[in-house]
Amino acid sequence: MLAHKPDKILIVDDEEEIGQSLKMYLASEGYAATLATNGSVALDMLLTEKDHTVVLLDINMPGLNGVTVLKRLHEAGSDAAVIMMSGHGSEELAVECMKNGAEDYLSKPFALADMLQRIERARTHRRERAEKKQLQQEKEDFILMLSHDMKNPLTAVIGSIDIIREGCLGVINEEQTEYLQSAIDSCNEVVTMIDNLLDIRKFEAGKIQMAVHPYNAHELISRITNQFTRPAIHDGIELSVDLEAATSTIDVDKNSFTRVLGNLLGNALKFTPEGGKISVSCRCISDMEAPTLRIPEYAAIPPDFLKNSCFVRLAVSDTGNGIPQDELDRIFDRYTQLTQRTERERGGAGLGLAYCKLAVESFHGMIWAECEAGQGSKFVILLPCRPDNGNCRS
Repeated sequence: MLAHKPDKILIVDDEEEIGQSLKMYLASEGYAATLATNGSVALDMLLTEKDHTVVLLDINMPGLNGVTVLKRLHEAGSDAAVIMMSGHGSEELAVECMKNGAEDYLSKPFALADMLQRIERARTHRRERAEKKQLQQEKEDFILMLSHDMKNPLTAVIGSIDIIREGCLGVINEEQTEYLQSAIDSCNEVVTMIDNLLDIRKFEAGKIQMAVHPYNAHELISRITNQFTRPAIHDGIELSVDLEAATSTIDVDKNSFTRVLGNLLGNALKFTPEGGKISVSCRCISDMEAPTLRIPEYAAIPPDFLKNSCFVRLAVSDTGNGIPQDELDRIFDRYTQLTQRTERERGGAGLGLAYCKLAVESFHGMIWAECEAGQGSKFVILLPCRPDNGNCRS
């Protein structure tokens, strides 16, 4: 049986007599305590060995003081739990230390029993942070696995099914074609969920790459909505498009904007019953009209947003059951799903709308939902026009 390795504690105090006393006490309590009598030596030890569990760090030392050591440890990403010690401290100094990553703060003189309790608490917090960090890494590894080990095979499956559906391997009847198309649609839905998850993570990490260019909103929206004509007909839903002829030019990433509108239309198809209607409308509005829009409180208006001279208002409406009023303020959160569903409504991962919000905000726009009980839902996107646009009505 392997012997338990004691936790290493570094005592940093320029008063060697105090440091030696603490070292002996901690050794009697089962810790492997070492002593550094100045900040420079302590910093070198902590950045080199990197296996200390707790650091008892005196603040007032000649040369490199405790606060500076703390800041450098924080910048270096050290996971050691630091407890600051001072005989001439203040509340402001304690707050500064905590902001820079200190676990706790001890005023000298202190009771050894109290110090021991704080060390135990610091060890517990450090272990919890390590477990949280490991969980986060496992989540990142899982997301990476989604990208490489699930998405790529799904793409291959879609391609293989499509070859059969097209009759390349032999004649198939109409019923078989319908089943194969349903399989392709289901696979594409999973791929979309994976893409949404991956891009949400990229947004949060600041690693998303956008190729923003000017596009005619009328042409772009028409091209996207045309892709949903067949699914709407298949589900017995009327899809109508009402676009102003003189709709303005908007600055967006084409692929991301396509995903946004695709997510909204996909949701509308999910939540609209057979015989229902989905409508897509887009028009240009002036800065005089913008303040009259019913923008909910949860859709925070970006700074200087309403100072733009004109906007493009895109709306996707459906005749489904709608969204409960008490859920409107959280439907753009990750993993949020409606509590009320009909038999026709298919579940999802609750990622599509979260992606929409992040993407629209990256275009310096806004998105929100409107709903009246029993009258379906409407999702509204408001984007600024290009400054040189001349199509908005004044």
